Amino acid sequence: SSHLTPAIVCCHTHISGASSQPRGQTEYRSQEAMGEEEATVAPTYDADNIFAKILDRKVPCFKVLETPTTLAFLDAFPVVEGHTVVIPKLKGYPDMVSMPPAKAAAFLQDVQRVARAVKEAMGADGINIVQNNGEAAGQTVFHPHFHIVPRKKDDGMQVKLPESAKEMISEEAATPVKAKIEEALRPKRPLQKAKWGKVSHVTPGSIGMNLKLKIVGEVEEVDTKIGKFYEVLCGDASGTVIVSLREHQKDLAKKDAIIALRNASTRMVHGKIRLAVDKWGKIEECSEALDEEVDKSEGKNVSATEYELVASH
Repeated sequence: SSHLTPAIVCCHTHISGASSQPRGQTEYRSQEAMGEEEATVAPTYDADNIFAKILDRKVPCFKVLETPTTLAFLDAFPVVEGHTVVIPKLKGYPDMVSMPPAKAAAFLQDVQRVARAVKEAMGADGINIVQNNGEAAGQTVFHPHFHIVPRKKDDGMQVKLPESAKEMISEEAATPVKAKIEEALRPKRPLQKAKWGKVSHVTPGSIGMNLKLKIVGEVEEVDTKIGKFYEVLCGDASGTVIVSLREHQKDLAKKDAIIALRNASTRMVHGKIRLAVDKWGKIEECSEALDEEVDKSEGKNVSATEYELVASH
């Protein structure tokens, strides 16, 4: 049916008119549903709240709209004729800001639809769309909801915010606040734990490898026609490999230290595998210990195998 028996559901966001307040000074305060005292509990979801009961049909209401997402009904204690409450059918979230974004977006489409309809039906000159999030903001029923209040010109009602600051906000005051909000809008994602490869999987064509290795040898200096570099034997539980280091990397190569190679690739030196990290990668100390001891057996040294370059036809 289009409506049910009237429910005992009050307007807990109370907007009073000129009859109870001096003109232009309208009271805007929170009341518990059914005239109870103001809430002092933390804003956790209570499955027994009045709106959940309405959704479960335990408490009736004058329904004006029901969609797969939303229920809208007349407030049982309206501040003006046409005062309507709009709630999402989704339970488990105490306020609007805690709802999943996609669910909130779908719900807000219905809020706009109801607001337009109330304005047209009541011949209103304007609409207040009132929504509180959290106890400190005046919320007393911890299920997301909007109050749609039709307004007439010179009706004597006013949803009044505290008086604005006397002076425009300065750059000095705005900058840290702006930075905090921007950081909250774009939070830094926590670094994912690296997935480490195994030395035994290193081949002549390996690229983009992440390896956690223990240094098991001494650093040796190597002079070549193109310059000087350094080599050190490193390994993990699957075997060992020689790592090539540049001047600025060699200080990390301390015996028994654990190092992390990110985006490493193989270099072939006289037909034998070397691991290296260029400017597109990174080599750094690693605080994580190896899960198992390094396998130093001769047959597991991938740099000991000599490869022959074969021309393709």
